[in-house]
Amino acid sequence: MSVRRRLLVYSAPVALLLVIAIVKLFSVVVIGNSAAAGFTDRDTEALASDVRRLQVLDVVEPGKASFAAGALAVLEDRLAEADQNFADAAARLNGAESCSARVNLELVRETLGDRAAATSDNRAALSHYLAARDVVDRAPDGCFAGNDTPARLNRKIGAAGAVVAPNPPPPPPAAQAPPPGPAGAAPTRSPNRLDPTAGDPLDRLQQILRDAASG
Repeated sequence: MSVRRRLLVYSAPVALLLVIAIVKLFSVVVIGNSAAAGFTDRDTEALASDVRRLQVLDVVEPGKASFAAGALAVLEDRLAEADQNFADAAARLNGAESCSARVNLELVRETLGDRAAATSDNRAALSHYLAARDVVDRAPDGCFAGNDTPARLNRKIGAAGAVVAPNPPPPPPAAQAPPPGPAGAAPTRSPNRLDPTAGDPLDRLQQILRDAASG
């Protein structure tokens, strides 16, 4: 086998892998654009199909499938799942795509807080608002620049926190038992308590009743 033929044979797998990678990259772009169009058109069936295809190609572009799944969850009003998907996308994407995932994540958590506040569950609302502000605080510079998101969240956090009852104080310590009396001391007896060793109990009872009647 000639040197040229051996080079062709040995380089064929590498070339094939490069072709597959290029096809996958192109497919991710095409499917990603299709997913964006599906979200804009609120076409949940088309978007769900795009999500499944992106999940197959997720090795090439990590995070894009999670982002598309989060968008689908928002359209289907599954905000808890959207929270998880956008959080995963924000951790795996870079640059502007990561910022987009963080903005969506903040909006999902803020919406969950608004819904809790609408049902007077202020403690849950405060928790969601604080989680949304955490997204803003941890975002790279510029992700939330030029909008009122931080100020808006601070107002909602203040409103929810003002009506959340503080945790109840701990119960007071148990009362200490009185110290024992000196050894051999007889216990103090109430003057109106019958003593079987002190005369006739019936006479003592009658005396108690007379004292009570005269008092």
